[in-house]
Amino acid sequence: MFKYLPHRKKGCALCNLYKTTIIIVAVILILNLIVMNTSVYFRKTIQLPFSLHLNKQDIILAKGEEAKLFVYGINKRVSYSSTNFRVAGVNFNGRVHAYQTGKTFILAKVDGKILKCRVRVIDINKDRLSLYVGDDYRLRIKGIFSIPEWKSSNKKVATVSMFGYVKAKEKGTTIISAKVKGKTIKCIVKVK
Repeated sequence: MFKYLPHRKKGCALCNLYKTTIIIVAVILILNLIVMNTSVYFRKTIQLPFSLHLNKQDIILAKGEEAKLFVYGINKRVSYSSTNFRVAGVNFNGRVHAYQTGKTFILAKVDGKILKCRVRVIDINKDRLSLYVGDDYRLRIKGIFSIPEWKSSNKKVATVSMFGYVKAKEKGTTIISAKVKGKTIKCIVKVK
């Protein structure tokens, strides 16, 4: 390739090109080593308009919810399946139904190619909660590691902290909701 010339002329084009090439190659190697071990490497790829791909590559569903998957770029029969049908199932039309908390992949087979969509099902540890005045209870989101945004519909009856701790204040009923990744999950709290 290029040989480093031992002469000491300032501004030699060949020497500058050689040094620049070495620096660029070193930077590319270092960035590849760093980026491959971070979340940047796992970002969604850009799908071309007429390429064969699913409408979604990652879905978050609350328990009992449904979503629709379909393949862009074809007018052929697609065969759908789930890697864990206990977490989420899929019918022949690509409708995904969330059954219980966990993670699964929906596979779409078409023309010998397999397309994948990750499905994560989330839920709250209690749908209904009965407390006495002064009691407290911790609500948790199951199925995903994320910090939810907690909210009480009636703070006079019960309050909720940013960590999901519900504190019963006075008799009545309120709804504690947790918003996580665009999904809202609710728990009905009755204070006696």
